[in-house]
Amino acid sequence: MPLAPDVERVLDHLAGRIRRGQLVVLVGAGASRWAALPTWKQAVCELARDLAPALEAAVPEAARRFTPPSPDDPLSVDAFLKIGEAFRWVCGEERLHERLRRLFDASHIDAADLPLHRLLVRFADHVPAIYTTNFDDLLERAFGAAGRAYQVVAEPRDLHAWRFDEIDGEFVPRFPIYKLHGSLGRPGSLVLGESDFQRRQGLASHPIDLRFCSDVVGREVLLVGYSFSDPNVRWLWAKLRDLDVLPVAHFLELGESTDLDVAYFLKDRIHRIDLRAGDRERPRELLEFLERLLGRITPPSRR
Repeated sequence: MPLAPDVERVLDHLAGRIRRGQLVVLVGAGASRWAALPTWKQAVCELARDLAPALEAAVPEAARRFTPPSPDDPLSVDAFLKIGEAFRWVCGEERLHERLRRLFDASHIDAADLPLHRLLVRFADHVPAIYTTNFDDLLERAFGAAGRAYQVVAEPRDLHAWRFDEIDGEFVPRFPIYKLHGSLGRPGSLVLGESDFQRRQGLASHPIDLRFCSDVVGREVLLVGYSFSDPNVRWLWAKLRDLDVLPVAHFLELGESTDLDVAYFLKDRIHRIDLRAGDRERPRELLEFLERLLGRITPPSRR
């Protein structure tokens, strides 16, 4: 199916950036919808359902009761953070981690069967890093299934233990997958509630945020399955704008952007690319876009 002329121009532009080593990929929860894992909003609503009876027991004298939102309800960023924070303090850290592990459990999923993740693995030959805000390990397991060496960077200690493989007498660093908000296998690394995000409000507050800023300055960013609603990345984006080093980003919108969407995002140098997907859970149009992009930068012998 032919792509719209404006999308073809975007593909040519991105291919040029990749050839110069000037593109970083940021992957969000939308990518994990291929595996039927919940979106961040759906996960927060599930936490809210568990939180409601716990709140009633913890605050029996309250005049009004918290009503858990449904995934169809509008939910502000403040509500996202408040629910996560309240769950942690009312239900306990251990119960929170156990609930998240169940919500994002992907152990029954063969990552090699996920077409989007297979495409993302192929980008490792062309970009310096992939960043993700996802808790699940689908991306890592997709790399493993493809036989591609990688390293997870989820905590400061990972930056001190950079991993290399010896190939033909040379030490080659493994491809980095940066987990901006931590990994389920390391509960202490998870960024979930308001206090977690407050601790990340500073360019020098977390070394992985510093690395992200270092990687994107002077480059461009491709947002895959990412809504750009995350407070941590938005805060970093604002600081980069204040420093006059804000990168250009390309937001893959599955539907159609309004004029307000376009104008609002352009202030942050974010260009929306409307894919007009028929199925937002498993958008074939997204696969086609990434396939076309890889086709522009991959020699025929390696496709």
